[in-house]
Amino acid sequence: MRTIIIQFGGTGDLAVKKLYPAYRNLMGHGYEFEVLALGRRYKNREEFLKETIDKEAPKSFTDHLDYLFYDTSEEQAVPNLIASLTEKIKGSRNVHFIYYLALQPSLYEDAIHQIKEVDNALSCDCKRTKRIVVEKPFGFDLESAKRYNRILEQAFADKEIFRIDHYLGKEFMQNILLMRFHNDIIRRIWDNRTIESIQIIFDETHGVDQRLGFYEKIGVVRDTIQNHIMQIITYLTMGEPASLTPGDIAIEKVKVLKSISPIEDFHMGRYESLGATSGRVVQTPTYGAFKLSVNSYDFANIPIYVRTGKMQKEPKSLIYIKFKNMTKQVMHNEKIADNSVIITIHPELTIDISMNLKVPNTSWESKPVRFRFSQSDTFGANTPEAYEQILEKILLDDKSLFPTMEEINEAWRIVEPMLKDDIPVEVYPMKTLPRLVNEIAEKNGFEWFD
Repeated sequence: MRTIIIQFGGTGDLAVKKLYPAYRNLMGHGYEFEVLALGRRYKNREEFLKETIDKEAPKSFTDHLDYLFYDTSEEQAVPNLIASLTEKIKGSRNVHFIYYLALQPSLYEDAIHQIKEVDNALSCDCKRTKRIVVEKPFGFDLESAKRYNRILEQAFADKEIFRIDHYLGKEFMQNILLMRFHNDIIRRIWDNRTIESIQIIFDETHGVDQRLGFYEKIGVVRDTIQNHIMQIITYLTMGEPASLTPGDIAIEKVKVLKSISPIEDFHMGRYESLGATSGRVVQTPTYGAFKLSVNSYDFANIPIYVRTGKMQKEPKSLIYIKFKNMTKQVMHNEKIADNSVIITIHPELTIDISMNLKVPNTSWESKPVRFRFSQSDTFGANTPEAYEQILEKILLDDKSLFPTMEEINEAWRIVEPMLKDDIPVEVYPMKTLPRLVNEIAEKNGFEWFD
């Protein structure tokens, strides 16, 4: 079987920073495939390799990496791609094409039509199979997501479509499921009888001016909330699947999403210098905070608070599960700390369980103590990057780390109120939390886990 990945957006940041290193590692692990990068930044392969690929990259990788100048707006783009692929597959008996769209959603429609044209025009004395990979966000809203999917399904069966949310390839996401469903002690306390609230905090230090052309059309809701955050919420609150297989997990995730009403309690902000380098004011939200609830029997009445955004003073990526504290009421002692689970994602994956233990030489005074799991200490620091795991699953035709179209549609439905054009947007100074973060905490009577 000859496998060729046709990499649309082959000179973009995603391809250069994430995909090519992952391809290189996978080839180093023995996977056999070729990559044809498509882009309009460089005129030929030599220039492309010189400017984008590490000079120390082994020939075992670069010999399997080709480049084709490709501008979707030019008439010759499709004929040139057809000619290039026809030459590559000459003499092959079994060929497998993987079309990877690392593009803005606005370019999907043209790209899919061109792929369909290429697919219909290719001819060889061989058996051909195909898949297509589409990056998040899938669409701009619910209506566009449905339209893009209809276009996709004109050229590909659903089993051939891999819709990416790379967070599903991260170890912390997969650990949430195993922690919940492979441990009876956790399983028995993970519901509204014991959990008081959940916080999800994803603060990032970097801005988006270096990719303003992309981000201006996307914003924080489409970039992070509709996909990453919604997937985290499903993993935290889904019912126990019949098995940890893609189909059974998807069934439970969809149930969660269907039980969430559209978000109404939210606030949006943008950092003050956004767009300064472009010489114009850009109103795209770069920060969001909101509250939602999962209306299922096990999780009803557990508030879930989320904040996420750019240009913060320090990076903070964590999930905080706070348990109900009846002990301090029974013991009439407000000093007794809450029990909690803290899942820290950045800078390294740790899971802490906070419990109270006695302070030495005191009369029953307790202090919260954390029992910690560290990914690097237990399994080593060199676990695969998220994209490496994702791409490996694609090569293996394994859809276990990919959201279904039903999940994507439900997630768009939930965030739809946050996409309106007339939403007030607070302007916040760089490296500071927007006021809206404290406002939503004061309104709902809780404190952020800072």
